[in-house]
Amino acid sequence: MSNIKTTYALFDILDYKNEAVLSSYSLSITPLTFKARIPGNDGTTPPLNDVKATFDFGDGSFGHLLTSTHAYEYPGKYNVRLVLRDCNNNSVLASYSTDITITDYITNTFTATFTDTAFNLSAGELSAPLTITSQTPAYQDFQDIYFSLSGFDCPNYYNLKSNKFNNLKNYYSFYEKDYLPVLSGYEYVEINKISLSSENIYIRLSGNNDTAGVGPTAFAIVNCISADSGSLLVGSSGNQIVYFKTEQQTPWNKPVTISLFKDRNNIFAKGTQGYKNTDYLNNFTVSLSSLVGATSGQAVSSIAITSNGIPSESDEVDTFTISPVQYKGLGIPFILSPKNSDNYTMKALSAATPVFSLLSGHDNALTGVAVDTQYYTMSSLGSTLSTIDTNFWYRGLLTFNDNLSTVPAVIGLSARCIFENTLTSTVSTITGFAPFTCYPKNYYEIYKHNEDINYQEVFNDLRFQEILIDKNILFTDFLGTIFGDVSSNYTVLGKKLWEKVFNFPSNNNDIDFCDITSLVSLSELVDDPGLVFDRSLSQQPALLERILSNLSVSYNNFRGTKNKFEGNFDPQGRTTRDKYGKNLGEKLDSLTYEITGGTDIVAYEKFGEVYTRLNTFQPLCALSGAAESTSGNANTYMLSDYSTYISNASGAVYWGWPLMLPGSYTITDVNKFYDFYSLSAAYDNTIIGGLVDYDNGLTTLSYDTPLSSLIGQDNIFDIMVRDTLFSSLSLF
Repeated sequence: MSNIKTTYALFDILDYKNEAVLSSYSLSITPLTFKARIPGNDGTTPPLNDVKATFDFGDGSFGHLLTSTHAYEYPGKYNVRLVLRDCNNNSVLASYSTDITITDYITNTFTATFTDTAFNLSAGELSAPLTITSQTPAYQDFQDIYFSLSGFDCPNYYNLKSNKFNNLKNYYSFYEKDYLPVLSGYEYVEINKISLSSENIYIRLSGNNDTAGVGPTAFAIVNCISADSGSLLVGSSGNQIVYFKTEQQTPWNKPVTISLFKDRNNIFAKGTQGYKNTDYLNNFTVSLSSLVGATSGQAVSSIAITSNGIPSESDEVDTFTISPVQYKGLGIPFILSPKNSDNYTMKALSAATPVFSLLSGHDNALTGVAVDTQYYTMSSLGSTLSTIDTNFWYRGLLTFNDNLSTVPAVIGLSARCIFENTLTSTVSTITGFAPFTCYPKNYYEIYKHNEDINYQEVFNDLRFQEILIDKNILFTDFLGTIFGDVSSNYTVLGKKLWEKVFNFPSNNNDIDFCDITSLVSLSELVDDPGLVFDRSLSQQPALLERILSNLSVSYNNFRGTKNKFEGNFDPQGRTTRDKYGKNLGEKLDSLTYEITGGTDIVAYEKFGEVYTRLNTFQPLCALSGAAESTSGNANTYMLSDYSTYISNASGAVYWGWPLMLPGSYTITDVNKFYDFYSLSAAYDNTIIGGLVDYDNGLTTLSYDTPLSSLIGQDNIFDIMVRDTLFSSLSLF
């Protein structure tokens, strides 16, 4: 039996600050130093020589020095044990153990804070903003926050059975406030969980131990950015502002309790046995409690008229108001919703049957002339709301017939209804008003060039044989109907064929005018898919694809340009100058005509039959030594003074007109070669180029329509697209 010395050994634990501790963080920059105390140093026991130490750190790792350092990766409670051995390493001299606590530097937790000091709820109204702040250690995925409600039987919005009228029912939910750039406003959106923004958290260790000889500084953990030297990712944090709303008022002294929590099943930490669920030193539940009072004690204030029963709430932007653009023959659905003065929908009401009126030529509900009932029909769709658990909803359908107007009619739908607050037994009569404009179908219409063929007339012109002359049923009623006449729509077979043939180059090869399908093909041909923003546009119904192709043409190419030609001088033998010779005025007497500078004239060369516009400013600067005209005006001169040479006697100089004359002549000789005419200065102003054929009587769009009236919501192009879409869907 060997002679074994036994003694009791201890060890000290020091943190990154060199302070004695029993805890630390699970960070690589905050290791613990374990220093064994050598037995015998106090003189009470014989000293040991050549002692070997083994530290069991409790997480599966070991240290074999009398002073060993170790950093823990994950939080937990660890039992650290020291074992001392003799120089032969064959016997236990002493052992000692102690527990240490390792925590997350960033704990897995969250908080909920209201802007108000108290959590106060009113039925149907949004709560004060609730700020959710969460943080998560780096080894853990960032967690969403879930919620549950207890205290009454109002269901969660996401637990309702699928129904397009779920928004009309009583329910509770949390909401996020989202900004809508297109509408330049906000909306409140129901959420089934609270998803927070996430931002990484980085730290570093500051301080030094005077290795540079400038004096030591205290060690400390400080926040930093990822680019800093020695930075360490320790976790993430995020926040979100949400709102809570419930439609149902709670009974007296029975508050509703809201539980906010993280999903414990998805929260893991790594231990010696692998990953495991843990809630060690973490907070995963927050509870909020409040009574739900009546809707601010307010009476109903107005009726919101919307297309689907989703009016704006509080400061929300109106998203589903009755569209300001409507059409004859198209059913206009609407739902009435009572609102209080804070613009919240009040559901705890009962209502009588509303009374409706339609006003034309209105500015608001207080003006306008009532529309005769022969021009429209109004029907109730209340049966579709039979599953809704409140009885104040009214759903209707408004339809205008073809007798309304041949031009857009400005209309206002006015509703009046009596509502009773079942909680206060208060009866109120309130009104609502929704303005819009009702357009005839195809009110704005564009026809392309070569969409004006009259095939009915073409077939009639081919009836040369006497036996065919009286076959009107075949040529007019049958073939003429199939292929169309000049008044037929562009969808008729004849016009479609004619347009495709004559516009083939521009439709297929001209990137300024080609349709979307051809543009996609051209982009593939040059291997540049970026030429087309959205390839799905080429997969639309034919009518919709046509209108989108036409309206995608640039403004100048779409409407064309007016011809600014002012040289239409040749009347071509016609006595009237409505088409030819528009710019040729009256014939002038070359002996008596007094030219005014800036008022050009026209010279007609008889031999070559050429018309030339003459610049009358040219002689003014050349007649400095000449006598004034008979009128005494220095800006005028006589046509009879025309000269092509320099005369020292008179000082007259060459006028610069491109007239072909002999070397020696008189003004009477000039008349043998030229006639002179006044200039009828007027642009031709015929429209050249462009997509739209304004000469087609079926085109209702004016050339002078400005771009601001064409593009934009509820403007002409938008109206045309809606018209085409509704026609394609057979909604008329």
